[in-house]
Amino acid sequence: MERRSPGSTPAGRRSRDRIMQASLSLITEVGIDQVRLAEIARRADMSSGQVIYYFSSKEHILLETLAWREQLETAERRSALPQAEPGWPRLELYVDLYLPTSLTDPVWILWMEAWARAPHSEEVSRFLDALMRPWREDLAEIVDQGVAEGVFQPPGPGDDFPLRFCAVLDGLSVLQLRQMPDLPPGRLADLAMKSAHAELGP
Repeated sequence: MERRSPGSTPAGRRSRDRIMQASLSLITEVGIDQVRLAEIARRADMSSGQVIYYFSSKEHILLETLAWREQLETAERRSALPQAEPGWPRLELYVDLYLPTSLTDPVWILWMEAWARAPHSEEVSRFLDALMRPWREDLAEIVDQGVAEGVFQPPGPGDDFPLRFCAVLDGLSVLQLRQMPDLPPGRLADLAMKSAHAELGP
């Protein structure tokens, strides 16, 4: 009989989800370095041994929790984007979905915790790049459709606009979360859309 991995059964997936939900709230509150496995277990109403059964380390929990949240974000985004008119309205919605919702946005806190580990691990870097691909793919689709309909002008040479623009959004987000928390609401989106108009506008 084929051996099932932890979390491959419905009960296992529910247990993993409970652990990741508990981890998400704890990491948001205190950061991964201050989180204790025992506290994750307590909040998930499980034993520490059960947590270790599903996750080998706190870094493993961090990355899997981020992947879990990104999977949900992708599903929500791909449901919401078609509701906006193609072109600038859809790009504006994409920007709003990308940028932090607050200074304590849980997903952005997970991303910053994970980025801090990437310089020391090529495996983590590859893992995070894979998580970003759906964002870049959705952006490429928005731009291609806008170009085809004559709303956008084609971006610069090559096909790396999604990479460049996501980097702009990342930089603006980190600027607010780590350096300029008092930026007015909507300021990041305004700056992002100015960058987009510089490349895609007439």
